Amino acid sequence: MPSPSLVAKSRMETGHAAPASGSSAKHALLRDCLDLYCSVSIGLGKLSIETSNDLFEMDPRVTPENVHDFRSKRGEWVKRFDAALRDLFERRLSGQRRKGRRPDPVQSLSSLRVMNDSDTSSQRALATASRRLAEAAKQELGALDYRVSVLLDEPPGREVDNPFSPAYLLDAIGVTSRSLYPEARVWRPLMERVIGDFVPAVNKTYIQLNRFLTERGILPDIGAVLRARSDLRPADDRQLLPLFNRLLNEVKPTSRQAWRNLDLDAAKAAGYALAPLPVNPYAGDAGNVPRRAASDAGHFPQLDRMMASGPLQPVLERLDHWQHNDPMTEYLRLRPPAGIDTRVTPVNRIPWIHAATASMLPGESERTAMDVVGFVFDYIFRDPSITPRFRKLYEGLQLPILKAALADPSFFTDSRHAARRLLERLADAAIGADDDEAYGDALVHVATSMIRAVRAEYVLDADVFVFGCETLEKFNDEWQKRGWAAMQSSVDEALAAETRDAHRSRVRVLIRDKLAGAHIPFDVRAFVGTVWADYLTKVRQADGSRSDSNRGAVKTLDDMLWSICANGRTAQRAALSAMIPSIVRRLRAGGAAVQVDNEKMTRFLAVLYDLHIAAIKPGAGQVPAAYDNLGSPMPAFLARKKMGNLHDFVADLVLGTWLAFDQDGTRVKARLSWISPWRATYIFSNRSGTSVTVLTPEELAWEMSAGRVTLIVEPVPLFDRAVSVTLDYLAEQNAKNGPSAKDAAAGAPAARTRSPVVATG
Repeated sequence: MPSPSLVAKSRMETGHAAPASGSSAKHALLRDCLDLYCSVSIGLGKLSIETSNDLFEMDPRVTPENVHDFRSKRGEWVKRFDAALRDLFERRLSGQRRKGRRPDPVQSLSSLRVMNDSDTSSQRALATASRRLAEAAKQELGALDYRVSVLLDEPPGREVDNPFSPAYLLDAIGVTSRSLYPEARVWRPLMERVIGDFVPAVNKTYIQLNRFLTERGILPDIGAVLRARSDLRPADDRQLLPLFNRLLNEVKPTSRQAWRNLDLDAAKAAGYALAPLPVNPYAGDAGNVPRRAASDAGHFPQLDRMMASGPLQPVLERLDHWQHNDPMTEYLRLRPPAGIDTRVTPVNRIPWIHAATASMLPGESERTAMDVVGFVFDYIFRDPSITPRFRKLYEGLQLPILKAALADPSFFTDSRHAARRLLERLADAAIGADDDEAYGDALVHVATSMIRAVRAEYVLDADVFVFGCETLEKFNDEWQKRGWAAMQSSVDEALAAETRDAHRSRVRVLIRDKLAGAHIPFDVRAFVGTVWADYLTKVRQADGSRSDSNRGAVKTLDDMLWSICANGRTAQRAALSAMIPSIVRRLRAGGAAVQVDNEKMTRFLAVLYDLHIAAIKPGAGQVPAAYDNLGSPMPAFLARKKMGNLHDFVADLVLGTWLAFDQDGTRVKARLSWISPWRATYIFSNRSGTSVTVLTPEELAWEMSAGRVTLIVEPVPLFDRAVSVTLDYLAEQNAKNGPSAKDAAAGAPAARTRSPVVATG
C-alpha cells in the first residue's frame, strides 16, 4: 500500500473525488452530468438548426409560409429541446422508466393517416439516421450505462434505462420538433437533420460524461472491463454455465470431443483410474507448509460436508485423492509429450480427469462446470501476462480449484468466491515478476508454500483459500510499500512541476476533451498540442481562464476543429466559406503571439487549406495522401472492439495497467502506478520501484503509435478474461458450422473472433 503521507497528498492535491455514497449524493452527481450533457447537446442542437436554411430547398410541398414559420421558431426550438431533455431526466430520476416508442401522445385522429411515398421515404430516412446514432454511441455507451446504473442503485444489465442514452435524446428531439412543427413534412426532415448532426458528436459527448464520472470515482476501470468482456457474456452470470453448455453442444465435433471424449484408456494410462481408494483418502503428506491459526485447524467439518455432498460425493472423494497423490506427475515424467519439457511447461490435467470421471458425474451442469474450469486453466497456461514459471505453479491448483467449483457452483457467479479470488490474485502478482529478480524469487517462494498448503489442507473448507488470499495480500502490501518508497521522489517532482505549470496542465485537459472521439490528421493534432497549447497557456497566464481573450482562443480552436469536420451540406459549406478567413487570421495571430516558426505555421496552414477545400467541394478533390492519416495506428485490442482512437485510450488509462517498454532493444514491463492530478504525468514502475518511467499522455501515445510501447494487460480479473476468450473461441468454432452460435447465446450480438490459444509473450 502507498505510504500514508502519499495517500493524503494524493487525496488533497489530485482533485480525485471519492465515490458518491447515498442516494442524494448519487442523484446530485447525476444532475451534474445532466448539466454537462445539456450544455453539449444544446450547443449541437443550436448549431444544427441554425445551419438548416437549405432543409426544404428540394421539397415543393413545403410552402414559403412553412419555411418562414420554421425559421421564426428556431430559437424556441432550442429552448424547448433543453426543457425536454431535463423533463425526461427528471421523470427517470423519479423512477419512471421509459416505455413505448415515444413519450408524446397522439394529439388527434387527424394525425392517423396513410403515408404517401414521399412520407414513407422520409420516415425511412429518419429511421436510418436513428440507427446510425445508436451505432455511433456504442463505443462509450456501455461504460456510461454501467456507471449510471450504479448511481441509480439499479443492477447493471443489457437493458439499462439510461436517461443520457440515444433513446432519450431521440425522444427529446422528437417531442420538440413535433410539438413546434405539427406538419409532418417539416418535422420529419428536421428530425433527420438534427439526428444526423448528432451522429459524429455523440461518442465525444459520452467520452466527456465517462471522464467526468471517472474523475469522481464511479467505476474508474469499467472501460477496461468492457474491452475485455465478450459480447456473448450474459448480464447475469447465473446463465453462464447454461450458455457454455449450449455452445459446447453445438460445436461439431471438435471442441466438445477434445474435452469430453478423450480416450479413456489414455486417462487410465496417465493413472486416473477408478480403482478402490485407500482406507484414508485424506492422509496426503502436508509437507513443510505454512499453517493457519490453531482455531481454524484440527477440525474436520469438511468431512461432513463431503459426506453431505450427495451424488457428487464419489467424484469429490476421487478428486481429493488425486489432489494429494496426482498420478499424472509420474506419468509425464516417464512419457513426456513430444516437444514439450514438462519441467517448465504446465499440462492441463482437466480433460484427462474428465475422461476418467465422466461416468461418475451426476448431471450435465457438473460436466459443463468441469469443462469451464478446464478452459480457464487452458487460458492461464497461455496467458502472456503470466510469466512462464508462474504458469507452472498453477498446475498444483488444478485439482483443488476443480473440486471447489464442483462443490460450490457460486464459483462461477460470485466474484468474491475465495477460490476464484486466489486464482486472480496469484495472476495479478505474477505480472512483471520476470523483470524484477528480487520480487520474482520472493513471489515464487510465497506462492509455492501457499499452493502446497492448499493441496495439503483443502477438502471442502474454503478457509484455506481465504488464507491463501491473505498471504498474497500481505506479500503484495509489503512490495507496494517498497515500490512507493522508491518512486516517491518522482511523484514529488511531478506534483511540483504540475503546480508550477498549472495553467499548462489545465490546457492539456481542455485539449484532450476537445479532441476526444475525433480522428484528427496528425499535422492538426500536432499543431493543437504544441502551438495552440502554448498560446492558450500564455493567454491564461496573462488574462485568466475567464477572460474574453481566453474564451476567444478556445472558440478559435472549436471553430477550426468544426471546419475540418463539417459534413459538406450546402448550409454548412456556406457557413464554412464565410468563417475560413476569420479562422486563418486568428490562427496566425495566435502563432505570432508564441513566436512560432514561419515554416511550421505555413506547413500547418497548407494542410488546413487542403482539408477546407475537401470540405467545401466534396468530390472535387481528395486530401493529399500525406494528410490522409486520421490519427495514429490503432492497436489490435482497440480495433477488435472498435473502441476509438489511440489518443483517447491513452488519455483514459486506468491505474494498474501494464505496458511493455522497448528500452534499447530490451523489453521492460512496468505498471501505471500514479497519475498526476490533471493527468499531465503518468509514472510507470516495476514491482520494486527500481525501474521508473515518467511520461506525459501525449508522449505515451506517440511511443505507442511508433510501436515502442505495447499493452500487456489492463486491470481486469483473470476469470473474466478467461471466460470471455473462451466464449469467443466457441462462437468462432460454431460459426464455422453455421449461424447457431448466435442462437445459443439467446440473441446476444455476434462475438469478435478470437482463440483461447494466446501467444506467449
